Order: sequence, then structure tokens, then C-alpha cells
Amino acid sequence: MTISIAARDPESDQFGVAVASAFPAVGAVCPWVGADGAVVTQSWDAGADYGEALLALLDWGFTLPTAADALLAGREGSVGLQLHGVDADGNTYAHTGEKCVEHADHYAGEEYTVAGDLLASADVIDAVAAAFERTTGRFTDRLLTALEASESTGGDKRGDNLSAAVLVYGEPHKLYHNLRVDTPGQPIADLREAYEAALETERGMDDEEMQKFWGEDVPGSIREYPIRY
Repeated sequence: MTISIAARDPESDQFGVAVASAFPAVGAVCPWVGADGAVVTQSWDAGADYGEALLALLDWGFTLPTAADALLAGREGSVGLQLHGVDADGNTYAHTGEKCVEHADHYAGEEYTVAGDLLASADVIDAVAAAFERTTGRFTDRLLTALEASESTGGDKRGDNLSAAVLVYGEPHKLYHNLRVDTPGQPIADLREAYEAALETERGMDDEEMQKFWGEDVPGSIREYPIRY
């Protein structure tokens, strides 16, 4: 099973994905974010040849529905693919191929999408969507809360997940914008712990605390470091 949410936060103009799977290293395969959108590729036919191409097409000005339809056309593996996401104009797209394993489905809300396969029931997708809509506060936290809701409604029909990840693109860059857990068992809970640890580290890196160390203005490269995607 893979369960994921892709979303845009209109207030901060950030794009993000939260994803968990009973497949190893889901963060290395499924989530794709950039300045123009957030996309997830999952199930049988997933990975960089979808994700990288979609981000490039969005950068060139194509809408996500147009770009996704073009990539899926004529590709045999698309019958075993879930692909979903949102672009900078708020356009959503969601595809679940006929060979994705039940329960497999998707849902598109306002500037977010949810999809999953090998789920315990349809309630999993509904719970993720509802949790995201009712949660307020920091965008990354909203994504994690939505992902956590998948566990409370049964999650993967086969049992424990093997990996989980959260990936957010937006300014300013933060340590908690790119987190992965690849430990079998409870990776969603471990991802929450990693997020809280990153928050605590960020608190110790604010200007006032950093100036105590430097004794002068903090160099911009230290205050505004880039995050690798």
C-alpha cells in the first residue's frame, strides 16, 4: 500500500507531499515538488521518468492535467499507476490505473489530492482528506496530520508500513521540508518525531540565537540555506 497527499498552501505558496508505504524508500521514488507544483507517482509504474518530466513541463508553463495526460498517453505501465497532484494555478489531477490493487482510489479537493492502493478500505482516503481540511497551522504539520489519519482507519491491508516521507517546497527553506524515514514498523510515527526534532533545531537557529554565537550579523548563506530536492 501507498497512501499520499499532495497539496498547495495558498497562504504561503508552498507545495508539499506526505506519503507512506509498505514499500521501502518511498521518499526516494514517489514525491515530487517544485516551484510550480506537487506530484506523487505510486503503485506499479512510478518514479523519476514521471516526476522529473512533470516538474519540467510545469516549469515550461503546461498545466498539470495537460502534462499528465501527455505522459500517460500510450504508456503501457499507466494501467498500474497512481498519479496525482496540484499545480501553481490550483489545477488538480488524479489518475488510478485499472491494475492498481484494491482498495485503490483517489480524491481531489480544493488545491489538494489524495490517493492510495492496497488500503484497508475507502475510509482511509476519506480520513486523510478530512484531516487535512480540518487542520490549521504550519503547512508541513497539516500534511503530517493528514498522513497520520490513514493509520487510524486501517492503513495498509497487509499491516505495517516500511517507509514514510514529507517533502515541501517553499520559501524560506526549513529543515523539516525534506524528511524521510526508512525504518520498518511505525515510520509515520517516526516521521512525526523527526519533524519535531527538526523544529527544535530550527528554533535554535533564529537570528537572535545565531548572533550570540557570531557576535555580529549572521551571514546570509547560514541564515537562508538551500534545501536539496
